[in-house]
Amino acid sequence: MSPKPWRESWTVQDKRVDLAIVGAGFSGPILAAKIAEKGVKPGNGDPLAIALIDAGPYYKGAARPGYGSTLRRQMFTNLEGRHQQAYLWNNDVSLAKIVGGSSLHWAGQAFLPTPVDYLHWQQETGVDWTRDNLLPAVNEIRREFNVHPMPEDVNTPGNRLFFDVASKLGYAPERTVVARRNCVYCGFCVPPMMCKYDSRASTLWTYIPRAERAGVEILADTFVEKILIETTGGGGIARGLVCRTEGSNYQISADKILVCGGYVNTPLLLMRSGYGPDQWRGNPIVVENPNIGKHIDGHPFGPAVSASFDEPLGDGDLGSIVGYHIIDDIRSDGEGRLLIHGNFGVSGLPSRDARHPMAPPFGREHKEFMREQGILRTGSLRLRVTKASGRWAMDPDGKLLYGGDHTLTLRRFREGAEKAREILERMGARRITPPAEVKMTPQTRGEHRVGSCRAGRDPETSVVNPYFESHDVENLLVCDGSVIPRVPSGPSGTPQASITVFAADRIIERHFSR
Repeated sequence: MSPKPWRESWTVQDKRVDLAIVGAGFSGPILAAKIAEKGVKPGNGDPLAIALIDAGPYYKGAARPGYGSTLRRQMFTNLEGRHQQAYLWNNDVSLAKIVGGSSLHWAGQAFLPTPVDYLHWQQETGVDWTRDNLLPAVNEIRREFNVHPMPEDVNTPGNRLFFDVASKLGYAPERTVVARRNCVYCGFCVPPMMCKYDSRASTLWTYIPRAERAGVEILADTFVEKILIETTGGGGIARGLVCRTEGSNYQISADKILVCGGYVNTPLLLMRSGYGPDQWRGNPIVVENPNIGKHIDGHPFGPAVSASFDEPLGDGDLGSIVGYHIIDDIRSDGEGRLLIHGNFGVSGLPSRDARHPMAPPFGREHKEFMREQGILRTGSLRLRVTKASGRWAMDPDGKLLYGGDHTLTLRRFREGAEKAREILERMGARRITPPAEVKMTPQTRGEHRVGSCRAGRDPETSVVNPYFESHDVENLLVCDGSVIPRVPSGPSGTPQASITVFAADRIIERHFSR
């Protein structure tokens, strides 16, 4: 019999809490832990009653980085299959339905905010999210997630060759930083794989244990149907939640509601609750804000330039999955920023290695390629325009559509491909694949998306203020990737976690202090 996820024993009935947090992914557990540890009921100073709610299961177990808990070692496998996909929503790693959320599925590449990111956050909507203001929060995430460069002893000869060649060409390659502790370097840190050893940093074994020790009640396998919003003049007031679990519906009354569902699920929940644009699936909107589901920024999917070499670039012994990256700017404001990410001489999931662009297509040659670990003689330079000019927006049916002037983005992808080819040629590549043609259409997909409920000073252009409070609905707060006004230069996990730590202090100061 398969192990069952842990579940607190409680009776399904109407509940009342001081704070209900919807979503236990990257942001929700951080907020739950910090508010429970430091916050109190205003006036009397009593401990807070906090519920942390998630639609997915909770695989409970003490944190043992490098070993993993008994339950998680059984459930989080190194085999790619439908089990891993079961916790994803719409096949999107950033929308995992499981306690721990996308912090279980991410690759652990821990890019922290860059100076340009802080600048863009302030310029976009006027938030005061400066480097100085966020520094304590960034340092906390650096400690809690053990953010550090990959150690040199798991570097590959291919990655070192890339570093030497790129440096001689005038670039400034940096060793990519990761969020891991006691890593065994199995090589399977690729989405949507979850770490069975608890090595890759996750809120499941960093902030969740802190939250529970501080008295937070975790309600797993609980889907929040809607927020109960009453209209008050030109706005509204949030009173509670309608939840569904095991076929039963019940309500939670809460003094404050904090939504942390992610860049898609957060606006969808708000719109289901009657808060959003005036047109959405024909449902009545009782409090209007046209910015909900709009202004979504992210990294459009870009191509990789792959190459094969005569000699192996690694021995396949240790599974370091990240090498070096280059940040290439052409403008002082960072627009059109190009990220070139190199990885050489490493192997990973056989199902993915078999489909590598440099692998023979079929037959005996393909068998030999796999048998002889031909993947170790290959490498790729991944291209990512991290400050693209386009934006996504939800249409009235909840579908994401991409639009904007893509001239600069397409130009930078072309320039990136030329730079990548030059680097690979200097590295001695025997064969180089041309990158796939990049097309920007309304159906263009992306990654690391943010901004669907962005923060800002002006209610006309944003959803929450710089203190994460809704402009329009009293007692309603939002903090997750959806509030970030511009996508950061790299993956959004650690920047989002840093902003969440920053948010916790602001929320405590304004709502949960004496």
